[in-house]
Amino acid sequence: MEQINTLLGDVQVIKSPAFFDERGGFIKLFNQQAPTLEQYKIKQVNFVQNKKKNIIRGLHYQTGTFAESKFFRALSGRIQLAFVDLRQAPFNYTKAGTITLDSPDMGVLIPRGFATGYLTLEENTDVLYYSDNVYEPSAEQGIRWDDPLFKLQWLTFKPDLSQKDKAWADFRATI
Repeated sequence: MEQINTLLGDVQVIKSPAFFDERGGFIKLFNQQAPTLEQYKIKQVNFVQNKKKNIIRGLHYQTGTFAESKFFRALSGRIQLAFVDLRQAPFNYTKAGTITLDSPDMGVLIPRGFATGYLTLEENTDVLYYSDNVYEPSAEQGIRWDDPLFKLQWLTFKPDLSQKDKAWADFRATI
């Protein structure tokens, strides 16, 4: 596994070894011996099936001892992965970015202190992501997909959202 890019200083884009022949293929989805993942401890693995295009899931994050980093992959289809830095360090605080994932051999590791979400760009998009902490509903917070503070450049104007994700209030930055 090889780190090929860094976004917002700490978000890492990782390429995995992939081998294909006439029989099919093999992709190493996780290797704790890889330099970028040697400290990463998986506590939860999530697989999400998305039947429709233009679904936005997120932006979510957990607070306190339940803060989590996430390692995302699009196993099929394509996603626009979004991330917002909510760490109190002033250099990147409230900065946001996106990246398109369209191949299972590409992954993105997003550290603790970030909100994450994604938009499906195709029907039948499957997403796999690892978390280094367990989900705790009482620690969950969220950012609305169109919060004006972050100016995310989503590739849709009419997303399909859960009621929970529609209801998040405007984020109030504190510096």
